[in-house]
Amino acid sequence: MNPVLPSSHVGVKITEWYKMIRQFSVPDAEILKAEVEREIKQMEEDEYLLIYYSLMSFRHQLMLDYLEPEKKYRTARPTISELLEKIEAPQKKLTGLLKYYSLFFRGMYEFDQQEFVEAINYYRKAEKELYAVTDEIEQAEFHFKVAEAYYNMKQTHVSMHHILKALEIYDQNPLYTVRKIQSLFVIVGNYLDFKHYEKGLKHLEEALKLSKELGHDRLISSALYNLGECYHYMGQPSKAEGYLKEAAEVAERANLRTLPHTLHSLATVLFKQEKFNEGQKVLQQGIETAQKFNDELFLSMNQFLNALYIESVDKQGILNILNHLNESHMFSFTEHITLLTAEYYREGGEFEESSFFYDKMVEAQLQIQRGDCLYEY
Repeated sequence: MNPVLPSSHVGVKITEWYKMIRQFSVPDAEILKAEVEREIKQMEEDEYLLIYYSLMSFRHQLMLDYLEPEKKYRTARPTISELLEKIEAPQKKLTGLLKYYSLFFRGMYEFDQQEFVEAINYYRKAEKELYAVTDEIEQAEFHFKVAEAYYNMKQTHVSMHHILKALEIYDQNPLYTVRKIQSLFVIVGNYLDFKHYEKGLKHLEEALKLSKELGHDRLISSALYNLGECYHYMGQPSKAEGYLKEAAEVAERANLRTLPHTLHSLATVLFKQEKFNEGQKVLQQGIETAQKFNDELFLSMNQFLNALYIESVDKQGILNILNHLNESHMFSFTEHITLLTAEYYREGGEFEESSFFYDKMVEAQLQIQRGDCLYEY
């Protein structure tokens, strides 16, 4: 008969497992996960340790879903929805670190679903339990995820405050290169919103170099995408097109969920250069991949491009998309498409319609500035 293992022994191993998850070291995380699952069968009864295990299984799956690994990691696994149900059930009786993990991981899940306001609400709740987190890397993880969410809501100053806190810690820990690169992407996104494009380029060149050293397709594609966006904002569409095509090639080859977003940006740059035939082909691919990945946001964004450039400005179609985005509090995307529409009308000499959409853009900017009112305390 096998001896009963103390739950503290398994708890230490779960903590080691989590370290590998945070480092995006899939093989090591898989090995430790398997060891934990074997040892739990021999472990003394401990309800809270089992909750800790359920939370870490959920976080493990979030990592796999982000990295898009080979199917060998997915066989006979519960889905993310099934894991979510499992961690939600005991949440009311949790305190301290377990409560922090349950709220923080749920926020990460909502972010992955592009529910940015919901993500921030969960992060705010998790912040109340942050006192229980003594691990410096976990504190960096929290600041990174909060910064990422606020960046997507164009709360630029708040995002920059959190991302610099995270990067300060990651810079001192060479095992967390993936998070360092991702932090650079958030900083660059904020610099683009501040219109400091040259500062953004410097960080992107470093991010691309580090990503290639890791051989990490998703990060390489993201670095190329961000370089394309940077040159797009700088008024260099030809250079932007080159980087965005490279980013799309990597994303398509690796079957990345970022492909609809990348194709949207590439199609926009092509249409702005009046390369309508090529732009239409890229746009159709963008719509098809958004449907394939069930990406409702970029299905809407690509349908907007269709309404603007292919349907010769389907105004009602554009307004319907705007209403959908506003209902989801996606005001940064509303700002983006109202500006594109206003510029399109202005270039065609339709100044009354252009003024209408510029007004819509100002409304979106006001909603972004009021962003803090969206989040419950």
